[in-house]
Amino acid sequence: MALATVFLVGLAMFSDIGLKPAVIRDIRGDQAEFLNTAWTIQIARGILICAIGAAIAYPISLVYEEPILFPLLALLSITAAISGFTSIAMATAERRLDFKRITIVQVLGQVISIGLLVTLVYFWRSVWALAVANIASAAVVVAIGFALLPRHRHRIALDEDSVRSLIQFGRWILFSTMATYVGGEGLRAIQAGFITPAEFGILAIAYTIAGIPNDLAMKLAGAIGLPVLAETYRASPQNGFTILRALRKRTLAISVLLSSAVILLGEPLVEFLYDPRYHSAGRYLVAIAFANAISAVSAGYTSAVLAVGKASSYFFIIFLSAILRIVGVTVGFEIYGIVGMLYGVGVANLAVVAFNWNVSHKIGLADLRLDAIALITIFFIQCISGFYTFWS
Repeated sequence: MALATVFLVGLAMFSDIGLKPAVIRDIRGDQAEFLNTAWTIQIARGILICAIGAAIAYPISLVYEEPILFPLLALLSITAAISGFTSIAMATAERRLDFKRITIVQVLGQVISIGLLVTLVYFWRSVWALAVANIASAAVVVAIGFALLPRHRHRIALDEDSVRSLIQFGRWILFSTMATYVGGEGLRAIQAGFITPAEFGILAIAYTIAGIPNDLAMKLAGAIGLPVLAETYRASPQNGFTILRALRKRTLAISVLLSSAVILLGEPLVEFLYDPRYHSAGRYLVAIAFANAISAVSAGYTSAVLAVGKASSYFFIIFLSAILRIVGVTVGFEIYGIVGMLYGVGVANLAVVAFNWNVSHKIGLADLRLDAIALITIFFIQCISGFYTFWS
């Protein structure tokens, strides 16, 4: 089930053309023809992912010598086709900053999906219960969106100007998503190639805990930052710097606070929760949290670059980030093993912050003072953690 999901997520990422960001930031994001064109392309994308997923199911089952992958991946591919029919009002609600309604839809969808999953697994103790639950959950989320989100008369449409605009913007999002996948899952694959499966398992524990603050920062920057900044640039672009600074202050305060807690308490926490076999995860946890905290400094800038329509600059930021992280992991491992490759990501993230600052400076959004305060705080907390490790 996990392996099948990995392939579907990969297909989804490698076909992401940024329809939601396009609706959020485009000046025509409230026009029916533009919205229906985006919805039509979304449906076509979902059906395409479903077809590709079904087509590769059998070859993948042969490669991994797992016969069950064939029917399982083919069945799970249906979720992509169903999700393609998600109401375009999800994007317009974000555009209009209607976060209350979006939250209700997402929470209700999660609650019903979990209920379906638990019920099916209880009565049908099989991996097929998980697959069917995924399909049912996708249908539930689509239905809830149409029921609770603002009404929009959905119809199949392909307006020529809208298609051109969506493709011009979306091609850079597609390339960016590919780079994100390489810099994320690709990075994990490289790390797994350097170390033993047992070591990678311990590393996975560290990634799970350390990823919480960074995930929160990225979600805040994307879910709130992008629509707020896009609205600002449509209505009063002269206020862009002020709004971005206010958003980044809140995002960085939360991220740095949580990351600092992980950096300072990571090793004692792992030593308390796990037996000595897993204590090395504590050092990994600190290194990952340090790298993630630096990465969070860039989060607001990337959303801002996307909000002002600089999709090509957004791609180059993501692409450079992926390349530098791969180099950081490789060089870091050669210098100081597992801990070295994790801190190598941190060094790479620092270079990305500098590049982000340069891009943002050109559009009048760079905030060197706030960046310096955040980075000095992160390095200070890291030094305190280092003293604890040295003297313990």
